[in-house]
Amino acid sequence: MNNEENRFVIICPMYNCSSTLTRLLHSLFGQSYYNWKLILLDDMSDQQEREECARIITTFKTLRKTDCKRVKVVWNDRKKWEMENVLYGIKNFCLDDDIIVRIDGDDFLTELDAFYILNQYYQQTHAEIIWTAHRWGFTDNNISGPLGIDDDPYVTSWRSSHLKSFRKYLLNDIPYENFLNQNNELVKRCGDQALTLPVLYKTKKRLYVPRVMYHYSIKFEKETFQSDDAKFQKEEAEFIRKRGYVSTGESWDKIIKC
Repeated sequence: MNNEENRFVIICPMYNCSSTLTRLLHSLFGQSYYNWKLILLDDMSDQQEREECARIITTFKTLRKTDCKRVKVVWNDRKKWEMENVLYGIKNFCLDDDIIVRIDGDDFLTELDAFYILNQYYQQTHAEIIWTAHRWGFTDNNISGPLGIDDDPYVTSWRSSHLKSFRKYLLNDIPYENFLNQNNELVKRCGDQALTLPVLYKTKKRLYVPRVMYHYSIKFEKETFQSDDAKFQKEEAEFIRKRGYVSTGESWDKIIKC
């Protein structure tokens, strides 16, 4: 293995994802780039769903014995929601030099050279955060796009949707308050922005790659955005952006428990 290769650590919270887990795992195990690790965090799925996910994971590990150590599964004993799951996974399974990749349990990669391509960009451009284009369901919709070096990520529109990745050390010393919502709780539904906006704020070494690498499974329908979950997620996003980056306070990794 080339010593210059980066290790990608995929942080993947999941809930009742047995119907989509197989295609996600296929999209990862099919990667041309070897140096990656997957952290699956099951957030209190239904018992039947947990059993089916466990069966799927065991099947993959059995078929790919040499790769099985690259998959770590955490079965929560209480509901943590998105932000706590993500921060827990990063704190317990990632090193400072790792590159964090966020994938949801119902999504998957569309590019089997994704990590190889990202590794090339990280090495050649010295970027600290990279995100790509995506497809929204089986449509041409894509909300990702470039962000100027001097643009304030809290003010500009959300452009760093999927596939997003960043150097883990950028999270070091970020105050815990940045990950709290309007109810003073860890963000539940808008974790993508809560995690990524502080990282974007901390670095000017940003890069957008306009190549579709990610399938975002949410349905592009009017009803999707009218659910209670969608409305709460919108409220979280608006609160986070209005608050902006919080520069003082205790670091998140001193509060999140192992």
